[in-house]
Amino acid sequence: MKPFRFVILSVLLAVFGTACRPANPLVPQPDTVSMKGYEIYSWEKEGQWFFSILVGTNREKTLDEIKSPEATLKGMEELHPVLESIPAGEFVTWVSGDGLAFPPDETIRQVDQVCRDQGLEFSLAR
Repeated sequence: MKPFRFVILSVLLAVFGTACRPANPLVPQPDTVSMKGYEIYSWEKEGQWFFSILVGTNREKTLDEIKSPEATLKGMEELHPVLESIPAGEFVTWVSGDGLAFPPDETIRQVDQVCRDQGLEFSLAR
């Protein structure tokens, strides 16, 4: 009976440990002010555009950080509400690099409009 209790206790501790894990510190939390602003990244895969918005830092992000499942947003329908959760007055810079690309101009205009409507300072780093 004791080994069974040990197994159950171990499973419960593992589940609670995973559930209580802190969020990815690079992914913005709603209404959080950032000292270094926010960075948008984008890439296309199989005809679908993906985005990530990460908290600005003094270092370049790795492609693994940018494309991590916790940070990945699929299409404008997932990007839009994250942009709207950033407090007005924050800086948002759209960055590109190896393994990344900018979407069509129409998508860039949509993001620019959402940022303006939200009161964000938007810039595109081509």
